[in-house]
Amino acid sequence: MSSSKLAPNLGSNSTKDAGRWLWITGALIAALTGFLYYRTLHPGVGPYLDSIQFQMTTLVWGVSHPPGYPLYNWLGALFVHGLPFGNPAFRLNLLSVVGAVTTVLLIQRVTYRLTRSVTAATLGALSLALAVRFWYQATYTELYPVYNAIVAGTWLVLLVFMETPRERLYFLAVLLYALTFGVNVPAIVLLPMWLWAVLTTDHKLVLRPRNVAIATAIVVLVALQYLWVPLRAFAVPPAPLCNFCPSDWQGVFDFWRGKQWWHISFGLPSQYWLQRWADSGYQLALQFWPVGVMLGGVGALALLRARFRMAVTGLLGLVASWFFVSTYAVVDWDDFMTPVYVFFAPLIAAGLQAVWHTLRDAIREWDVRWVPRVCGVGLAAVAVFLILVLRNNYPIADQSHKTDWHAWARELLPQFEEGAWLLTPPTATDGFVQTWVLRYISWAEDLRPELTVVYLADGSFDPPGPAPYYLTWEEAAPRLRDHPVYLIELNDPRVEDWVLQPIKRYDGWTIGYRVVGERATNGEGESGMIPWVDEATWLLIRDELIAP
Repeated sequence: MSSSKLAPNLGSNSTKDAGRWLWITGALIAALTGFLYYRTLHPGVGPYLDSIQFQMTTLVWGVSHPPGYPLYNWLGALFVHGLPFGNPAFRLNLLSVVGAVTTVLLIQRVTYRLTRSVTAATLGALSLALAVRFWYQATYTELYPVYNAIVAGTWLVLLVFMETPRERLYFLAVLLYALTFGVNVPAIVLLPMWLWAVLTTDHKLVLRPRNVAIATAIVVLVALQYLWVPLRAFAVPPAPLCNFCPSDWQGVFDFWRGKQWWHISFGLPSQYWLQRWADSGYQLALQFWPVGVMLGGVGALALLRARFRMAVTGLLGLVASWFFVSTYAVVDWDDFMTPVYVFFAPLIAAGLQAVWHTLRDAIREWDVRWVPRVCGVGLAAVAVFLILVLRNNYPIADQSHKTDWHAWARELLPQFEEGAWLLTPPTATDGFVQTWVLRYISWAEDLRPELTVVYLADGSFDPPGPAPYYLTWEEAAPRLRDHPVYLIELNDPRVEDWVLQPIKRYDGWTIGYRVVGERATNGEGESGMIPWVDEATWLLIRDELIAP
């Protein structure tokens, strides 16, 4: 297949009915993906710490970890407080469904702009929709479904602006790109893509003083959303949850800049970049299978020859997103790959179209009567392949059965006494995340909402909220005997000195512990137990006590 034969065929499939067919196929794609994502949706709280954090901040109008993600929190609050069904965590999970479906539909439009083929656009959208990590993130509370939707919308507007350079499209591109920073500040890596698109289209329009002033005003107005951080941090009373909350204006500026994460953003040592690039290429193959990756390469070459400026726009977004992930110094870096998949999916469609055009031309030279038959066989093969991908990815993405944390928290919290204190174990334990689950359920379902969470004993992090909802270990330690104290994780150095009463669920399984005493050694080396509860209670429970 010569590259010279790819370019002339790209964009030759448009028809007068393309707009109508885009709406029809778009509606079918929305129905299919909405159904699949809803069927596999996580039913409640979790599954990750960030998910629980966003579920809490939208519930109590709090502030998420730096830089705060105000737009995401506000959109989430519309779902959490506006929908009349399901538990609040489930409602926020629905925002991911909406964001992912919207992204898929926008990518269909982007792909059509690049290929001028409704068929190619539909296949490109489906390749993204069924990518296992993209699908998985559509099933629980996560920033990226919403971020991807805004990025895809920005990309589409830029492509339309490149074809018809109108001022209103330019300002819409400014607005959408500015909004991405309210969901994910690493959107800064997309600035070269945005500048390329607008400056190579009409730099005079962009640099006109009036338009510079309007664009600046749009950016400033959108940036005002970040005043949410000091408004909630300095409120009286402050937000019940304000993660890494600033206490003064210098802290606010550091919060906005994400200073907490400077060591991990682009923080992977350069000697590991090549390995990360290889690992991320493997992740790309997991999403689109090797055949999809190869088609994406063909599509990139074809688009560069046919629509150079538009192709470079998408490739700049792809490379920038990929570079960010390749240098992000976190263990779960592959969770941040979905923007790469968003930029890659249209390349697959363009590659498939280019291969088909070349094959069609070859068949025409042999016997034109075979073209419809080969076309039918090809579409059938693609359909079978998509069905196989669907069957393979459905059980991997399915989160609908994960009700464990809800059931556990609902069983445990009613067994806490009034005024209970819950001890947070070390961050490396499962119990650390589970304390966030209990905190969330306590607020969301009014089960011991007065519960106080005593934060880490090592002082490595400040509590993510103010008193009376949270206390530092230093504040709480002298007063432990004066409150009912509970914990859920035995992997904690403090447990060695305590006497615990197991808390059981209906089937006798231990789901938590109450601290009811401490061990002591007298001057003769004899050990004993000092109760923290009254004598009658001690006698009643002493046969079930444990001293780890």
